[in-house]
Amino acid sequence: MNPEHKSPTIGGHPSFRPPRPGLPVNVGAPIRPTMQGMPIRPINPPPVRPPGVPSPMRPVPSQINSNNAPSMMKQAISPPLTRPLPISPSAVSQGLPQLGEVTSSMQNMHIQQGNLPVNTPTPHSNKPRRVYAVNPEIMASTQPQQQYTQPQQQYPQQPFQQPQTQPYQQPHNPQKQPPWPNNLQPTIPASISQPLSQKQLPVQTPSPAPRHHHQSAAAGIGYTNAPYTHTRQQLPPELRPPENRSRIDPDQMPAPVQVREQDEHLFGNKYHSTIDKERLPLSTTQYIGLDEGNCNPRFMRSTLNHIPQSKEIKYVSKLPMGLVVAPLAKGLPEEEGIQVVQHGEDGPIRCTRCRAYINPWCVFTHGGSHFECNICNHSNVVPDWYFANIDISGRRIDSHERPELRYGSVEFDVPADYYSDRAPAPLRYVFALDVSVLSIQTGMLQSQRRGAKVANEIAIITFDKDVHFYNLSSSLGNAQMLVVSDIEEIFVPLKEGFFANPAESKDVICNLLDALPQMFKSTTRAESVYAVAIKGILQAMKSTGGQSFVFQTCLPNYGTDMLKPRDDKNLYGTEKEKTLLLPQNERYKELAKECANHGVCVNSWVFPTQYMDLATISTLSQLTGGDLRYYPSFEHNREKHRIVYQLNHDLHRNTGFDGVMRIRCSNGLQVLDHYGHCHMSTYTDINLAGIDEDKSIAAMLKHDGKLPVNKGISFQCALLYTTREGQRRVRVHNLQLPVTSQISDVFKFGDIDTAVTVIIRQTIFDLYHKNRKDIQKKLMDLCVDILTAYRVNCASSTSPGQLILPEAFKLLPVYIHSAVRTGILRGVGNDIHADSRVAAMSLFNSMTISETVWTLYPRMYAIHTLGDYGVPDERGDIQLPPMVRTSYERLDSQGAYLLDTGSDLYLWLGNNLSPECIHALFNTDSLEGIDPNMIVLPSLPTDLSTRVHHIMHKLQSQRNRYLAFHIVRQDKDALEFMFATWMCEDRNAEIQNYVDYMCVLHRRIQEEMKKLDN
Repeated sequence: MNPEHKSPTIGGHPSFRPPRPGLPVNVGAPIRPTMQGMPIRPINPPPVRPPGVPSPMRPVPSQINSNNAPSMMKQAISPPLTRPLPISPSAVSQGLPQLGEVTSSMQNMHIQQGNLPVNTPTPHSNKPRRVYAVNPEIMASTQPQQQYTQPQQQYPQQPFQQPQTQPYQQPHNPQKQPPWPNNLQPTIPASISQPLSQKQLPVQTPSPAPRHHHQSAAAGIGYTNAPYTHTRQQLPPELRPPENRSRIDPDQMPAPVQVREQDEHLFGNKYHSTIDKERLPLSTTQYIGLDEGNCNPRFMRSTLNHIPQSKEIKYVSKLPMGLVVAPLAKGLPEEEGIQVVQHGEDGPIRCTRCRAYINPWCVFTHGGSHFECNICNHSNVVPDWYFANIDISGRRIDSHERPELRYGSVEFDVPADYYSDRAPAPLRYVFALDVSVLSIQTGMLQSQRRGAKVANEIAIITFDKDVHFYNLSSSLGNAQMLVVSDIEEIFVPLKEGFFANPAESKDVICNLLDALPQMFKSTTRAESVYAVAIKGILQAMKSTGGQSFVFQTCLPNYGTDMLKPRDDKNLYGTEKEKTLLLPQNERYKELAKECANHGVCVNSWVFPTQYMDLATISTLSQLTGGDLRYYPSFEHNREKHRIVYQLNHDLHRNTGFDGVMRIRCSNGLQVLDHYGHCHMSTYTDINLAGIDEDKSIAAMLKHDGKLPVNKGISFQCALLYTTREGQRRVRVHNLQLPVTSQISDVFKFGDIDTAVTVIIRQTIFDLYHKNRKDIQKKLMDLCVDILTAYRVNCASSTSPGQLILPEAFKLLPVYIHSAVRTGILRGVGNDIHADSRVAAMSLFNSMTISETVWTLYPRMYAIHTLGDYGVPDERGDIQLPPMVRTSYERLDSQGAYLLDTGSDLYLWLGNNLSPECIHALFNTDSLEGIDPNMIVLPSLPTDLSTRVHHIMHKLQSQRNRYLAFHIVRQDKDALEFMFATWMCEDRNAEIQNYVDYMCVLHRRIQEEMKKLDN
């Protein structure tokens, strides 16, 4: 019987951490009704509690005056930013949902026939020339260069309507508005409504330099064989925009830039109640979670925050229904830590039927002697030692003293019944270093000197065609090497001294790391036994479990587990390309399963100079919950800081091992599939040899019955694991969501970040079985199906010429467009090959939600017009400048832009950047005087340099990977090609630019609607 299914804990009184002074807090959280037969929680927005009445579930922090609570709530929720279209009386009489509640602010944007003004670039425009990647699949066109003008689009006859200007603008005469749910206003008659052109973002930023949109964004321009030239490569017919269409303003298109800044303005650095069902902050927003019965959204999020009542509603919506769980996610310092509960030798209170853990959503009945499980509705007897009376509302009188009845996330200390085959022990690390000739030539071995600093016990292994073990005992002056040449029957040749305390054996370990480059400096061995080294690690850690870091520079090419080179560029873009993404043999997969069963997590750090077959090597990291760190063309002098930083981050982050996780849900739903770095030991149990704060698991859900609308649906994630200190615990996260029978609510309360993360995970799974180009088409079809379903079921009364997007999913097209440009699906460019695609798949398959969407659409900032940004505020927090949309259309040759991709930090410098700005950043007067190979921005005693360094430090603090700094000078550095691949709104040879993509999307939606009408 799985130990996670046996019995789990409760303990001391929680200590509430008061919020920081000056931060607003939602004080109107409703009391949870727990009487039998009553709904679990109200679905309607909670009323504001009268002043002086404390919350029975969680007290309001003492620093917040209750008399000021209403005004603080007005600060936490800004006035509405968009105004919906008026609803006609006929639409209301037909019972249609009100579009103002679920429709995007670009609902009035028309793509239709009409003579709209076209902005022609001036002869002396400051716009940079576009840079494109090399296309190995499509030959460069020989057609002469011509000036391109946007054609006009022909659509069926329809009355011309005035086009909408930029969304999200503030009225000239703003009036106080109540905080409407979901940031929307009620429908206002057309006679008194103000035009949308008068609304703007509440956060005003310094106006950037004027943009002159040049014509290079049009269809027909793509990746070329020369980085700085344009060609007329043609897209497939189904991807081409309509030939005759009016000019579309790119600012009309929804982009993550405005949505993220708007959400940050609403929720950033403000307390957010986890039981607020009207609006959930985006995953990228730095909100402060206030646990009031539901777990912090950083731990668990759903793609749909109102669950469809039946599978029919889910099928009609076409939306993915699933969860993304990051059980060890890192919270903000202002948030209260997870309480540890002690329930004694019997373990935590659990349901006797489904084995769910006691939580705030269980209902106590029979005077407190029974509790009804919120997962399976089974009535359980409360043990005598746990009994407490209930009050008139059905709540236990001691609920405020028991964290498991008060908070959505808790940890239980568990007894020996919950142990695995191994007794809990502190986490141990093994570092295995490849010492073949390539490790010396690339400088990988030198980069490990003094790089690891950790308090837990460590061991060191080196390997080429043999495996070398080292005695690190503190009683020795220098480490002793023991060589095992019998790689067929690998064993650990010493019992004492292999694992050492870094504090006690500091000198021995440091001397060994310093001596390794010299010891193998003259080696001529090109062989490497990667799998054998891992077998040795497994032998050493079988009894305790732990983490291993294996550093590899070449293809494993020796012994029975050797791999053969099989990369074939002729297979790229064909049906057989997917075979390059599958393991070469089953031996590595079996070894990975054995490591997972013994609690040994494998983190693979690869430094390839040629093909390494990462599809096979990465199997060990994927099935054991580890990382695949990918550093192609590694240069020691340039990237040594990246290795040291990343290694220290991985060693000091919140980490668990030897874990088992299960996701439970209420009757009527079941978990269908799991995606992530894990091993499914059974259909329901997720085996996690390693788990940390940077990892997440996605789970797909499906209906197996009809859900009750008046009761809600419960989810519970339980992770049984061993902490770094060697304590065996169960971490439990609970989430309660309402159920709806209205498809409009399904769209209105969706979570785009979580939905895109789930779609990406499904895409990665499909890549192992389907053709890459078919998957690109499948993503486009999915986007069309979702938007068509919304149009047909929620906006059928609108004009066919309107492009209607649901408010919650208006970013779906841009994220799908960006996904096709990532290393997962992109097929053009010299940087794309089998190993790089596997590395991208491994990265996206384990990232948290915020990292996923930040990588899909990276952040870019103009630093030549910082204004008041980049300086610490009164709390010491750095205010980031407004984001810039990632397109060459947005770059000014007189400007400088900072691009954060999640692994790199590019500083793009325009050709006409002012000498004053150059001098302030680099202490030189021209672009030619800047060293393009610098890896650190100079720290100068200038205001601009100080501000830029503050911004860079803030960006790095929000990322879990090291941001390597790069200089990109316009039209001068070859690295501009890599910078261009992150311009998500531009086109390449496989997909059109974002504007044209939206036009094709609209055409497809119209075609689908015509089919339905017929």
